[in-house]
Amino acid sequence: ACQPIKNAAGETKHHEILLRMQDEEGNIIMPSGFIPPAERFGLMPSIDRWVIHHAVLLLKYASKFTPELSVNLSAASFRDDSIIDYVTEKIEETKIEANRLTFEITETIAMSDLSMTAHNLQKLQELGCHTSLDDFGAGYASYAYLKDLPVHFVKIDGSFITGLASNQLNREIVQSMHNIAHIMGKETIAEFVETEETARILTDMGVDYLQGYYIGKPQITSFELDQPFSGDETD
Repeated sequence: ACQPIKNAAGETKHHEILLRMQDEEGNIIMPSGFIPPAERFGLMPSIDRWVIHHAVLLLKYASKFTPELSVNLSAASFRDDSIIDYVTEKIEETKIEANRLTFEITETIAMSDLSMTAHNLQKLQELGCHTSLDDFGAGYASYAYLKDLPVHFVKIDGSFITGLASNQLNREIVQSMHNIAHIMGKETIAEFVETEETARILTDMGVDYLQGYYIGKPQITSFELDQPFSGDETD
């Protein structure tokens, strides 16, 4: 499924890829229903590669639909150097511009091994990909480590965004996160933007990008990526 991320002018910058599973009866299962078991059974590296494979196909064959895509990487994949080789291979196969791909990792993954995190993020940037730190503020929220991480985007955790209009403390925290990120040369993305008032407050703060149900809900792509595209869906 793809969820739009828009800039302050309301233009869609890129979409984030979000997973859904379909059961035998055609019902949609949300990530909480299948990601934890996949993690326990060591399946996340395979799932991440499946997502990357289909993301680059979507970028190649449906560029009118989305100019850029964000892909989340699990801890298991990010700790494996072979993921860099896989991304390199897929970019070379499809000849897409690497800067159309953003890879997101959570703050928790980053803090588990800062030197490894910085190394792999740097490798992704050397390929030309963009990088993003997700859920910033959910745990450690340390500016000390943020300045050393090679990321283009800082995604402010949704817990600070929900109810923003009525919570002055959260507004001050979000403004601080945004200001510090900008000083470090990073752009900010606010998650969980669910009302017009919240979107206005964040825009007034100068937050670069907005994401959430008010901006756009995740939509399962109708493209059959395993087959060649035709008609208006192609370049």
